[in-house]
Amino acid sequence: MRKIFYGVLCILCVALMSRCGTKSGESTNESGASTGKNVVLKLGHAMSEGTNATKLIHEFAEKVSEETEGRVVIEDFPNGQLGSETEMLEQIHLGVVDSGAIMCGSMQSLEPKMAIEDLPYMWKDEEHARNAYDGEFGEHLGNLMAAHGMTKIGYVEWGYRQITNNSKPIRVPEDLKGIKIRVAQNKLRVDAFEQVGALPIMLAFSELYGALQQGVVDAQENPLSNIAAANFNEVQEYLSITDHFYNQAMLVVNTQKWNEIGQQDQETILKLAKELSDKVKMANDNDEQGYLKTLEEKGMEINSDVDKEAFREAMKPVYSKWEEIFGPELMDVYNAVSGW
Repeated sequence: MRKIFYGVLCILCVALMSRCGTKSGESTNESGASTGKNVVLKLGHAMSEGTNATKLIHEFAEKVSEETEGRVVIEDFPNGQLGSETEMLEQIHLGVVDSGAIMCGSMQSLEPKMAIEDLPYMWKDEEHARNAYDGEFGEHLGNLMAAHGMTKIGYVEWGYRQITNNSKPIRVPEDLKGIKIRVAQNKLRVDAFEQVGALPIMLAFSELYGALQQGVVDAQENPLSNIAAANFNEVQEYLSITDHFYNQAMLVVNTQKWNEIGQQDQETILKLAKELSDKVKMANDNDEQGYLKTLEEKGMEINSDVDKEAFREAMKPVYSKWEEIFGPELMDVYNAVSGW
């Protein structure tokens, strides 16, 4: 009887020692190896509900939970629910918010070099832009944010930005002279529009519809998906296809939080983030003409007759003004892949 008692006692001790080998709050896989803590990530972004990016970010969040078997749960908050992009960026930096999809240009409030995304007409075409973010240029931007405690897990395309207003079609730079245009809280965008005589006013996106409705600003600039989703056709008459800025949002996680996730689950998230990036680009390509048709049917006058070369030349002085901030290393990486 005593032998049986000691045998059971030994089995219990081994089991307890085995459990002590896994930290509190951690999960194990089928082989018993630790896969890291169970983690809940609060992810914020300012992209409008109803856009391809927002729908697919939500799908990405659901897939992360499914493929990590609930070890990582992402709660996504679109449409600026957690604050403006600059506010969310600061919260991620401080660890108050775990994760976000923040426009690269908006990250200049924390890292001035990130303003490079807002150079006007910086890519020869969309193919060069996409390849750059998928390659060394995108990695370089990620490394810049790593120095601020953020881990890049991918990019979400926002696309080319177009101008809407209530005065007239915008065909040449002179057409913007004296027009009050809302821009995001990014200094380089202000500089670019001042080059063509516009009067840029920085406003959070959440304030934009009301500002247009009340005449606080005459014009705004956003990708087609956002123009359609936000129903700007209700308060804007003209849409001009200017393609003046190209944006991608960087999907980041606070590095301290990222390190709480097991390696296997990190790899799963990175794989799903790449799938997200590819799906958003494909959806944007498929839906571009649909956005134009919808906006036209809702009463907007669409103008594709834009002298983009004249705009590029008129806005070009901002390059020399900002090159010192970006530094030679980043400019060399950019110039090598710009296509110009």
